[in-house]
Amino acid sequence: MPKAEPKTPSSPRGFDAERLNSLVQTLAIIGAGAWGVYTFIYEARIQPSLEPPAVSVSTRLEKAGERDNRIAIRSTVTRKNVGQTGVRVLGLVYNVIGVRAQFNDSPTEITGGERGRADRVAVARDYTFDEPGTVILHQGTLFAGAGDDDAEPSNLNPGEAVSRDLIVYADRTRYDLVRFEVGLAYTKDGDLPVRLRLEANAKGVLTLSPTADCRTEAARCERLKMTDFGTEFSLW
Repeated sequence: MPKAEPKTPSSPRGFDAERLNSLVQTLAIIGAGAWGVYTFIYEARIQPSLEPPAVSVSTRLEKAGERDNRIAIRSTVTRKNVGQTGVRVLGLVYNVIGVRAQFNDSPTEITGGERGRADRVAVARDYTFDEPGTVILHQGTLFAGAGDDDAEPSNLNPGEAVSRDLIVYADRTRYDLVRFEVGLAYTKDGDLPVRLRLEANAKGVLTLSPTADCRTEAARCERLKMTDFGTEFSLW
C-alpha cells in the first residue's frame, strides 16, 4: 500500500496575521464608536458649558393712543438668550427720557459728543437736541440671586426669549422724541450670582451696579455681563 503523505501543519504566521487583522478591525470599530459618543457628548454638553453667556435685548415701540397733547406709547422689550449656555438674569432697568429738539439757522451743529473728538461725531443740519433730556419714567427689577432671597428668578435656556410690555405717556408739547434705554445684567446659569443694587443719578437715570468693590473683588465682577439697548420714538 502506498504510504500516506504527512499533513502539512498550518502556518503559524498566516494564523497570527489573520487574527491580528480581525483584532485591528474590531478595535477600529470600537474606536469609531467611542469617538462618536465623545463627539456627541462634547458638542451637546461640554462645549456649550464652556461658552460665555450672551443675551440680546430689543424693543418694539408703537403708538397706543392719545388724549389732548399726551401720547401713549406701548413698548415691548424682549430679552433672548442667543448663546449656547443657560443664562441667569440678575437685573433689569428701564429708562424713558424725553428729549426736546432745538431748531436754529446755523448750517450745521455737532450733537451727541464733544467738539474735536475723533471717536464720536454726529452732525445734524439746523437743529440740536436738548441733552441729556428729562427722565419721564424709570423702572428697575432685581431677580433672584441679585437682591432679596425671595425675589423672582429669571433664567433663560439657549434660544429662549421673554417679552414684557410697558405703557408710557409723553407730552408732545414738551418733547419732540422719547428715548427708551434698557439695561440688563446676567451671568452664566450655574455660576454664583452677583449681588446688585439699583442706583439713580442726579438726572434720575437708573442703573445697575454690583455691590462688591470690583477693584478688590475682580473675580466676582468678571462673572457679571451687561447688555444695553436704546431706541427712539418721535412724538410728531
